[in-house]
Amino acid sequence: MTQDFISPLADLPGVADSIASARDRVDSLLWDRALGAKGAALRVDVSRQNARASAAIDGIDISMSAWSSGDAFDDSPIGRAAAGVWRLEESLRDQLLVWPTAPMQALARMHSLVAADVVEDSDRLGRPRDGVQVDDPLRIKAVPDVNSMKIRLSGLVEIATSDSGAPAIIEAAIIHGELVALRPFEWGSGLVARAAMRVVLGARGVDPDLLVMTDAAMYSIGRPAYVDAVRNYVSGTPDGVARWIRFCAESVAVGARLSSDRLAELPAR
Repeated sequence: MTQDFISPLADLPGVADSIASARDRVDSLLWDRALGAKGAALRVDVSRQNARASAAIDGIDISMSAWSSGDAFDDSPIGRAAAGVWRLEESLRDQLLVWPTAPMQALARMHSLVAADVVEDSDRLGRPRDGVQVDDPLRIKAVPDVNSMKIRLSGLVEIATSDSGAPAIIEAAIIHGELVALRPFEWGSGLVARAAMRVVLGARGVDPDLLVMTDAAMYSIGRPAYVDAVRNYVSGTPDGVARWIRFCAESVAVGARLSSDRLAELPAR
């Protein structure tokens, strides 16, 4: 997969319209004058909402109140996993600087943070798997073999580091889809994949301050819809890939609306 592959994806049915709608929603959020006074508070809420939602998609389902209070991070298996998701979330602004030139370094760092309290063998942190045994919380199955995974990871790096004519949302969707499909890490690939999508959107200037509740939107649209969209991507058919990109674009649009709604609710300071 090369950059020449992803640019034509804009011509798939419904993709251009869904991207235009998403960009309009994001631009409406970013041009809101209330951000001047409320932007910092919104960023805190967005981080919590996205972390909680991405974790819940992978079965780490903890109440929003527990995330806000810190009770989510207790010394239990689910609490340790949640703590890793929060470390990952807090690192994303740093990854915006790393991603454009060293995407594998960014992915390794993100995985090391999210999986530190879950993966027993510290040598496996940030390193692609060397077998086909992976945690599969979405029950996607069809795990690519190691050689195929490595080849496609190389393609992912080429996409991330090449100048692209493709819209940023397409690039973000393909990075997300590839990481979920490949499951390059034994645990936590989906968490890293969703974070990487947001990093791409930030690095490409769509959401530079990470203010869009993209993961919260995916969760609100519904875990079954997310799983169905992933399976469409994994199918590799033009229709399946188009459905996946449209789902990702819808998530950006809904996420921007959720953020705008929350911005309006925040008290002025």
